[in-house]
Amino acid sequence: MSHWGDTKVVVSLAASVVLLVSFVLIEARSKHALMPLRIFRNRDRTAANLIMLCVGTAMFGMFFFLTLFVQDVWGYSALRTGVAYLPMVGMIMLMAGVSSQLVTRIGARPLLIAGSAVGAGGMFWLSRITEHSTYAGGLLGPMLVTAAGLGMLFMPITLVALSKVEDRDAGLAASLPNVGQQVGGAIGLAILGTVAWTVVSNTVRASVTAAAAAAAKAGHPVHTGGQIPRAIYNHALATGFSRGFMVSAGITALALVITLVAIRVKREDLAGDPMAIATATAGLEVQEAV
Repeated sequence: MSHWGDTKVVVSLAASVVLLVSFVLIEARSKHALMPLRIFRNRDRTAANLIMLCVGTAMFGMFFFLTLFVQDVWGYSALRTGVAYLPMVGMIMLMAGVSSQLVTRIGARPLLIAGSAVGAGGMFWLSRITEHSTYAGGLLGPMLVTAAGLGMLFMPITLVALSKVEDRDAGLAASLPNVGQQVGGAIGLAILGTVAWTVVSNTVRASVTAAAAAAAKAGHPVHTGGQIPRAIYNHALATGFSRGFMVSAGITALALVITLVAIRVKREDLAGDPMAIATATAGLEVQEAV
């Protein structure tokens, strides 16, 4: 595992910044750009893609570390883990269907506000999980709340991202939410991974030191043979992943802030845009199938 000061990490980050800036400059000057920057002139559309970036960042990291938690700490098999996720998947599909019915009645903004707030609350609740929690008592509740929030977001995000887009940019506009979700997933794993494993490492070090000091004081030195006791390791994983889930909650809360500050699209704008609704519905069906 590489740390932030590692040469490979520094070089990779610097190269990423240079390549990103170069891409933007090339696209801004090209007559036949792959991603014309005019697509971002609409504030609502830009905000919708930023919200999807936040959702992808929070969601992918959460799923990754939650899977590690239930398998490594609780000892779930891969099959049991998949079954444990079924209520969450079902809730996402249910709330996505509900939001698709509500969005043309109440507009996208209320759903985006409610979805991001509920999702952030669910992830914060999830951060309370410990190695002693149970599925029914510690995981199912926050998992369903988080799923309800996420399910409310997908349809309105896609609709806003496609609202009032020119025909020539329709394909690009339809693809950007997926790009945001995928890029957000990569960013989420990097951010949450850094936070989680830093906390895990610090917690293991502190626990081993405390245990050794207590044993020495009692006159019973501990010899682990270089192996970390399982109880200490499980506690460290639970502590680190809990901190990661809290970061996910903060990122989802950022989506709420973006909604409150930038989203101004009206219900009438969405109701009068059949192409956006049709494309969003098709995209939602694909996401549910996945």
